Amino acid sequence: MKIGSLSGKTSFFGKYKTFLVVLIIAVLGITFEVIHLDFNNSRGVSQTQENKFDNLVNNVPSSPTPTPTPTPKPTPKPLTFAEMNSLYGPCIHLPVLMYHHIQGKDAATADKQTSLTVYTDYFTAQMQYLKNKNYNFVRMNDLTNFFDSGTSIPARSVLITFDDGYEDFYTDAYPILQRLGIPATMFVPTGLIDNPDYLTWSQISQMNGLILFANHTWSHANIELSGQKMKYEISTADTQLFNHSLNSPKVFAYPYGLTSSQAESYLSSLDYKAAFTTVSGNILCKGKRFDLPRIRIGNATLSSYGF
Repeated sequence: MKIGSLSGKTSFFGKYKTFLVVLIIAVLGITFEVIHLDFNNSRGVSQTQENKFDNLVNNVPSSPTPTPTPTPKPTPKPLTFAEMNSLYGPCIHLPVLMYHHIQGKDAATADKQTSLTVYTDYFTAQMQYLKNKNYNFVRMNDLTNFFDSGTSIPARSVLITFDDGYEDFYTDAYPILQRLGIPATMFVPTGLIDNPDYLTWSQISQMNGLILFANHTWSHANIELSGQKMKYEISTADTQLFNHSLNSPKVFAYPYGLTSSQAESYLSSLDYKAAFTTVSGNILCKGKRFDLPRIRIGNATLSSYGF
């Protein structure tokens, strides 16, 4: 019986031997694939991380790129009087004061003109201060005579100028100048005369003598414009001033302070004797007679300007 039973088992295994072998192989194959897939997925993540790290490392510069620092340019040292005199002389220390509007604070504020206004009370105090300090008020022909023939100008001299020909010059500034006997030059854009808020030819005629009326172009134009426009602006004003017996000696002030070599040459051809900028300074030289500096005056005491 026992032998018969063993024989039955042997017969069972024998019968299913092939099936069992195939099953075992299939199970092992599936297990291998799962392990292999898990390994590859794990390696793929690692590889991705490695690639990211490599990219990060490769994209980092080997050393920081410094931001270039601009090389500072030294501020040009102003020429001394001796240097200016040597290059452009003869020269003279002569402060040329520059004004625009002279009016009360309320009027300037209402018309939004405060940036170009010296209030009437300040202007009065400034002119009185110069009188009290015994400054000499020179005229424009004193300067042109110095350039042309070497005529001396006294020490402690000043030259007073105004730009633009506003009507408040007649109402506020001129009475003060007249009372104190101070000569001055007014640079007028002749095309604006007889317009609202500007002087009239009649007012100019009344003030002529103590006041020199000079060229500031026809329409207060930028004379850096084309040559023909520049010539028209200067020559038209020149003709109008001549027709009213004004502007002698011939002098000019650049609107906005903008100069040009063309304008300088043209002014010279018209026998102009001097031209003024808005550049600050008080050394006036014959060799730069068409590029003369002035001192813009504001609402402050003249002692604060070194007077």
